[in-house]
Amino acid sequence: MEEQRKLKLGEKLALVIGNGPTTFHYQIVQMYLLFFYTDFMNLNPAFVASLFLVVRVVNALATPFFGALLDRIKLPWGKYTPWFIILGVPFGFLGWLTFTVPDLSDNGKILYAVVTYAVYSIFSAIVGIPNSAVIPAVTKRIDERLSVAQLGFLFTMLSALIVQVGTVPLYKALGGGDDAKGFSLLMAAAGVITVAIAIIQWVQVKERYLPDIRKEAVQPSYKQMLTATFSNKPAVIIYLYLFGGALSSGIRSGIQIHFYKYFFDNESLMSLMGIILLVPSLLGVIFSQPVVKHFGFKKVVLFNIIYGLVTCPVFLFIPANNTGLIIHIAVSVLGSLIGGFGTAAQGALMPAAIDYTEWKTGLNLNAFMSSFGGFIQTFATAISGTIAAGALSVIGYVPGVEQSSGTLLGLRVLVGVLPAVFGSVAICIAWFDLTEEKQSRIAKELADRRNGNNTVTP
Repeated sequence: MEEQRKLKLGEKLALVIGNGPTTFHYQIVQMYLLFFYTDFMNLNPAFVASLFLVVRVVNALATPFFGALLDRIKLPWGKYTPWFIILGVPFGFLGWLTFTVPDLSDNGKILYAVVTYAVYSIFSAIVGIPNSAVIPAVTKRIDERLSVAQLGFLFTMLSALIVQVGTVPLYKALGGGDDAKGFSLLMAAAGVITVAIAIIQWVQVKERYLPDIRKEAVQPSYKQMLTATFSNKPAVIIYLYLFGGALSSGIRSGIQIHFYKYFFDNESLMSLMGIILLVPSLLGVIFSQPVVKHFGFKKVVLFNIIYGLVTCPVFLFIPANNTGLIIHIAVSVLGSLIGGFGTAAQGALMPAAIDYTEWKTGLNLNAFMSSFGGFIQTFATAISGTIAAGALSVIGYVPGVEQSSGTLLGLRVLVGVLPAVFGSVAICIAWFDLTEEKQSRIAKELADRRNGNNTVTP
C-alpha cells in the first residue's frame, strides 16, 4: 500500500533541512539580539523590552491567519512547498538587515531597529509553518515520522550548536576588531545559506496526501477551523506544552550570555558549553528510537520536562568559581542527553494531533494547526524576551561594567527560578492520550477514506 511506503533518505533530508536556518535565526534572536541591541546599537533595555513585546504579540496573533490561508489555497506549483521559497528568500535577507548597525543618528537607529525587527519577526513567525504542515502530507507512517523528527532534530541541534559555539568567535573574526561589522557579515552569510536551502526544499519535497480542493464546494471558515482545532484535546495539550517550554527556554536563552559574561566572567562559555554538550546531545538523538519504542512518546517527553524543572534552581546555589562551573556543566550534560531523547519524540506529536483532527472532523488543517504552534511559540518568545529585557533594567544591569551583587543575584534568578516557574506549564503533556496504537488505527482509517471506504466514522 502507498500508505506504508517508506521514505528515501533524500526525501527525509529535504523535509527537515529547513530546520537548520529556522533554528539558526530563532536562536540568534533569542541569544544575541538583546545583547546586540544593548551593547552594539546602544538601545535602552526598557525600549527593547517594549519593542519585543509589541512586535511579537502582533506577529503571534497574525500567524494563525497565515496558516488558514495556506490550508485554503493551492498554488499551481503545490500546496505547501512553494512557500518554502516565497518565505525563505526575504527571511534570509531580513536577518542580515536586522543585525546590521546603520550609520544613522540615535533616533535613526531606533527607527531602523523598529522597522527591520518588525518585518523580520513577521517572517520568523510564519517561515516554519510550511515545514511543519507538509509532514502529514508526505508520510502517514508513525515510524517514518519519528525518523523524520529524529533527523530534523539533528539539523536543529547542529544549527543551535553553530549559534552557541560559533557566533562569538565568528563575529569577532569577521569583524577584525569591529564586532558590529562582524555580526553583519555573519548574518549575510547566514542569509545566503537560508535562501539556498529554501530552493532545495521547494524542488525536492513531494506532497502525497492532500485533499482535492477543486471538489470542495465550500472551504471551512476560520470559525470552523478554530472549533475543530480546539475541540481536539491532544492539540490543546501540545500547545500548552509548547508555551511552557518556549517561555522557560526563552527567558534563559535571552539572559545566558549576560550570565556567563558577568557571573563567570567568561563570555566565551557560550561557545565552550556548546562544544561540551554536543556528544550527549548526539547520543540522545542516536538512541531516541529504541528509547521511545520501549517507554513510549509521552513518558520520554515527560521525563525531559521533569528533569529540566528539577534542575533549574541549581543556578541559585552554584558559586562563581570552577566548582560552580563544573556543577553547571554536569547538570547540563545530563540534561542534553535526556533532551536528545525527548526532542525527537516531541517532533512526532503535532502530526499525530493533525491526523486526529482530520479523522474526527474531516478537515485537513495541516498549516492552520501548525501555525498555532508557531503562534504559541512566538507569543511565548514575546513574553520571555520582554521579561528578560525588562528584568535587566529592574536588576540594575549596566552594559560593559562590573555588576553589583544584587544584579548578579538577579541574573541567577532569571536563568534559574523563572524558567522553572514558567516551564511547569509543560507538565500538561502527562494528559496526552494519543498512544502509538491509536495513531496507527487513525492512519489506517484515514487511508480507508481516501480509498473510497466512507463507512469509517470517528
